[in-house]
Amino acid sequence: METNLLKQLVMASGTSGDEQEIREILYKELVDQADEITFDGLGSFIARKGSRGPKVAIIAHMDEVGFMVKHISADGFILFETVGSWWNQNMLNHRVEIRTSIGKVVGIIGSIAPHALSEADKARPMEHDAMFIDIGADSAEMVREMGVAVGDLVCPEPNFTTLTPDRILGKALDNRAGCALVAELFKRCDNEEMTLYAVATVQEEVGLRGAQTSAEVIKPDIAIVIDTMVAGDTPGFDRTKFPLKLGGGAALALFDKRYIPHQKLKQSLVETANKMDEPLQFCTMKTGATDGGRYNVMGGGRPVVAFCLPTRYLHANASMISRTDYDSLATLLHHFLAEYGEEKHEAICKFI
Repeated sequence: METNLLKQLVMASGTSGDEQEIREILYKELVDQADEITFDGLGSFIARKGSRGPKVAIIAHMDEVGFMVKHISADGFILFETVGSWWNQNMLNHRVEIRTSIGKVVGIIGSIAPHALSEADKARPMEHDAMFIDIGADSAEMVREMGVAVGDLVCPEPNFTTLTPDRILGKALDNRAGCALVAELFKRCDNEEMTLYAVATVQEEVGLRGAQTSAEVIKPDIAIVIDTMVAGDTPGFDRTKFPLKLGGGAALALFDKRYIPHQKLKQSLVETANKMDEPLQFCTMKTGATDGGRYNVMGGGRPVVAFCLPTRYLHANASMISRTDYDSLATLLHHFLAEYGEEKHEAICKFI
């Protein structure tokens, strides 16, 4: 794991639709490694290396869940919409960062002190519509003077910590961890028998939009998606429904509501993992989707497989991953890409 790269990506702001800081980091990281860097019409980042053989895309989304300013009250409080999926109880009293046209403004999602709540109120989750962001302003005019406007995008205040040699805690590991891994693989891969694309998509959290547009632009022959998925190894989970655990290896996604892996591509990667003695976990997800759910169908379709890093505390102000899982997936995919060529590609894509 290139920890410094991951930290840069985590500490950047990138709510869906506002991914510019992530684009800039990836551009600086890969511009000297790529034969070409382009963008689709929505702003997804596309780096290419090579120009022969099958076109292989490795994909991660660069946006994160966040918020959008929707109203500024007369007394200076900011009402907001969620961008992407949130659980209300993950939001109260968290510090946030508003990206304005003139810079960043720090605030906090306000909460009511327990002294002012009845026992019934304490037991009742606060509705999102009752929440607000406080930036210390006393009026709507002061909010505007600080640069905040309706439509500005907001993300949790950046944070990144190495808790133990194996555990990393940080904002937006969904899916900056995937972006970092895609960038590492692109730099390490040196296989002249294929054309490799490193793709960081936009607006995944609001409907896999960048996956659709980038797939249309690239038209790859196969696609490998890297994302995150719920780890169920903390108190309160049904381990049958959420079997993933940190440190148990990367997860191969068997099903989500928009994707099923290509069976031959999946089997080839499982065999590679077994040969290399790299651990694999398996998971399903009925209530969400990865970018595989667009790469599998656009432009006539192609073999697609999605890998996910088990992650605790998804879609909150901070989440947790395992360095062991990250490094294991990097090793597996690097080996697979190093050996990929026309013969293996024809075997995978042949139906009859």
